[in-house]
Amino acid sequence: MISELRRYPRALLLSVLFHAGLLTLMFVSMNFDEPEKLVKQGERVKTVKAKVIDQQQLEASQKKKQQQLDTEKRKKEEARRKAAEKKKKQTEAKKKKQAEVKKKENQKKKKLAEDKKKKLAEAEKKKKLEEEAKQKKLAEVKHQKEAEKLKAEELIKAEEKKQAEEKRIADEKKKDEADKRRLAEEDQKRKQEELKSQLESEESQRKLSALRDAYRLAIKQKIERNWRRPQESGKMPDCEVRVLQGPGGIILDVTFGDCPGGTNTYRASIENAIYKAEPLPRPGDPTLFERELKLLFNPDK
Repeated sequence: MISELRRYPRALLLSVLFHAGLLTLMFVSMNFDEPEKLVKQGERVKTVKAKVIDQQQLEASQKKKQQQLDTEKRKKEEARRKAAEKKKKQTEAKKKKQAEVKKKENQKKKKLAEDKKKKLAEAEKKKKLEEEAKQKKLAEVKHQKEAEKLKAEELIKAEEKKQAEEKRIADEKKKDEADKRRLAEEDQKRKQEELKSQLESEESQRKLSALRDAYRLAIKQKIERNWRRPQESGKMPDCEVRVLQGPGGIILDVTFGDCPGGTNTYRASIENAIYKAEPLPRPGDPTLFERELKLLFNPDK
């Protein structure tokens, strides 16, 4: 009930005013004379009833009218709500459409930018490839020129090497021929020198041998001149004697080797003859000096 009254405040206000007027009327009617009350009581009751009925009809009408207003209000509010929702949806749809359009535009712009970037990249790549191809071609031309230059240099070097080799071979040939001539000359000279040396050596040896023989003969003859035959009969045997002499022909020692059949007297006579021959004769060449002499003493020959 209270919630209904809260929903329809105008009906509540009219009801309050109606009841206040009724109470005021009842209070005023109590101040008239009793007879008048009784005379007019039926009319008043009838009037109140009429007023109550009218009030109820009025309240019902007002309630119905209020309900219609509320219904209309609700419909208007619903319509406004729906219109607002529709507007909101339209706005959202418009925003969504705008967003999609903007998105498409952005995508288009992005695609255009990407296409432009791609074209620039392709153009740059193409330019780079063309530059690389150009550089490669230049490098190939340069390499070819260098190869040709190197080949020419190699040909020149080969020719120079060939000429140098021919010159070397010619020089070596000349050198070999010169070496052969020089070796032949040296060999001839060496042979001549060897022959000369050999002849000189033979001559020297011959001279030394003659001097040695003369030196030994002189010693032997001097010893034999100083020998005195012992008082023995018979043949005197050959006796080997070793004489150790010092510088100047001084006799240092006398020893005997093979002396078969020789007596002590015979040996003593030979030793005395050797010491008497001191100093022994000197050799014609100092190199022929012999510190130890081996002599074969044979006085009967």
